[in-house]
Amino acid sequence: MTSIPMIKLIEAMNDQPIAFNKHYVFIGCGINGALMLSQLVYWTSRTKDNDGWIFKTHHEWTMETGLTRREQDTARKTLKELGFLSERKVGVPRRVFFKVERENLYKALIEYSESLANHSMHKSAQLNAPNSHTECTDAPHCMHESAQLNAQISHTECTDAPHCMHESAQLNAQISPSNTENTTENTTDINLGASAPEQQKKFSAKKFLIENEVSEKTAQEFIDLKNKKRKTITDRSLKIIFNQAIEAQLSNERVFQIIVLRGWESFKAAWNWQETNTELEQLDNPKPKQQHIPQNFTEDKGDW
Repeated sequence: MTSIPMIKLIEAMNDQPIAFNKHYVFIGCGINGALMLSQLVYWTSRTKDNDGWIFKTHHEWTMETGLTRREQDTARKTLKELGFLSERKVGVPRRVFFKVERENLYKALIEYSESLANHSMHKSAQLNAPNSHTECTDAPHCMHESAQLNAQISHTECTDAPHCMHESAQLNAQISPSNTENTTENTTDINLGASAPEQQKKFSAKKFLIENEVSEKTAQEFIDLKNKKRKTITDRSLKIIFNQAIEAQLSNERVFQIIVLRGWESFKAAWNWQETNTELEQLDNPKPKQQHIPQNFTEDKGDW
């Protein structure tokens, strides 16, 4: 039989869960990055700082998330590379303040939400067409009807599919305060209630690639490949590839050359790219052919 003190201990441990937004994993944060970002979003909603800066020590992060200092540093690096986190060092001894970059986070969540919605609607349209013995020839109409069906299942009415998708992204960005009570009083927070920007500047994949040291020729070949596969190119997906290039210790130019040659949609440092890289290096640096001289041949230098 479990003793009373042990029961109280278990209850105390279960009384301080923290919220974890799994969607952050799928926008490139990884498990530890998603855990830290979830806490950052939570504390951001409670900050008294007008600009949204919060402060936490390594020890406080460990107590709240269980992450070691090394895991925290890796997670912070990932979040900064994705553009979700800014840091500011203040005072002596140095104190590190954190700020969630809301616009970048919202943009990534909206892109992720839209990709999920499009995939779900496409699958639903395919499923509904055979069942009703009809073929879906009008994709936007089918997608809209699918959005209405999904809304009815969740007991809400959807009359505007894009609007529903946008609201879904906003909902994913929220962290439930009731699930996150493992706090310290010297932490300040941010309010993520502000709406995401309604319009974004038109993104030029080719320009972005060239600005990141990819040749115009390779950039165009990559874009042609994505168009052939009918895949959308976003700055977020390109940044993830850039990060993988760093991990693989390759230039951005070489990574996108490999992608084009292999016909890949993306690139991971863990993938088998070494053979293709060797072939490209041989093309870039061909070995000079050795001139064959017959054994009995004597070079006539002549009289000068």
